[in-house]
Amino acid sequence: MASIRTELEQQLFDITMGHLGKLAEYVPGPLKKVGGSKALLLNRYRDDPIFSIFGLDSPEYVGATLAGGTITSIHRKIGDICEDCVRRIFMATLSQSADQISYSAVIRSGNVEETRTADTYLQFDRLTRDARRRIERYCNRDLKSLSDRPRVTLIGVGMEVRHCYQTGDSKRTQADEAMARHLLVSGVLPIMPLFCNQSNPSIIRRYRSL
Repeated sequence: MASIRTELEQQLFDITMGHLGKLAEYVPGPLKKVGGSKALLLNRYRDDPIFSIFGLDSPEYVGATLAGGTITSIHRKIGDICEDCVRRIFMATLSQSADQISYSAVIRSGNVEETRTADTYLQFDRLTRDARRRIERYCNRDLKSLSDRPRVTLIGVGMEVRHCYQTGDSKRTQADEAMARHLLVSGVLPIMPLFCNQSNPSIIRRYRSL
């Protein structure tokens, strides 16, 4: 007997398949530069004075190079799936529009200013009474776990969704921390849902200590 998907499940399925379908069109950057042929890329490496000397003109190296870009593309699409699905779930279950769950601000990280957005934003006064009570209670409880006497009154919650956080890139970490600080002083509880168990433990410890 065929299973019957709910409307939301169908939307999440369509989001997932839409992102995965883009992988079929993916061509690694090195192949694009030489016209899309693995043989042409191998010949280019063989003609290179450095690659050829150090044995980087081998089929194995070419394969590893292409695999690296492909793996990065796969993880990006999984990340897009998680972000879009979380947004869709909150839109559907809390009757929020795309504009209502959007949040952006100009954030300074070091000497650089950039516009950052939250993947999902829930403002308490835009929610139904029951939903607001549940979410506000959760957020205030989480805020008190950070400080016994918080000096901020929350107006909402902002989420930075990550399917996995494996990188230890300092610039990215600083940007995330700058966004989290901005949200908190603006009365928005910053939350970062992580969906995989392979995330960098040092990054998780660092964020939890903020």
